[in-house]
Amino acid sequence: IESATARRWRDTATWMAPHAKFFALYQQPFWRDAGLSGTAQSQVGPLVEIHDATTASGMPALFGFLGVGADQRAVLGEAALTHACIEQLTRLFGPEAGRPRATLLKDWAADPLTATAADRSPGGHPEPSRTPWVNGVWKDRLFLAGSETSPTAPGYLAGAIAAAERAVIEIHGSRK
Repeated sequence: IESATARRWRDTATWMAPHAKFFALYQQPFWRDAGLSGTAQSQVGPLVEIHDATTASGMPALFGFLGVGADQRAVLGEAALTHACIEQLTRLFGPEAGRPRATLLKDWAADPLTATAADRSPGGHPEPSRTPWVNGVWKDRLFLAGSETSPTAPGYLAGAIAAAERAVIEIHGSRK
């Protein structure tokens, strides 16, 4: 790989890499029954943005993004963070929120397939670019489909879809 290409890849942060998300699954969507949306913003935390994540099939769930930095999350540990998230949901949505049937804390900063040590601090959002991600001898032989390579919405789910679609088109084009 050419040095300029390698440098570009290395310098392109994985936007969500330093972040974490918490899910709480419930038997009933009690917040809806109480006339609540399941949405909240918090300056206190640990969750700073909370949403109703009930699935299309009807599985009631709340999720939120943690406002606790990656290094602090590593020190606190999953059990303490889970406990703090459940306590916050209980304060916001009532006692039923304190009894989830299951929880999941997804810490992308702790996932070696998502983040490196360089990703632990939040950086800026990736800028859209139409410059090719692969040049030289690897062009038409190596195809990138990560969200950060999207020319329209890097770092977002829509960007992941656009990048995958582009990669499929490039692969088909290289086979002709």
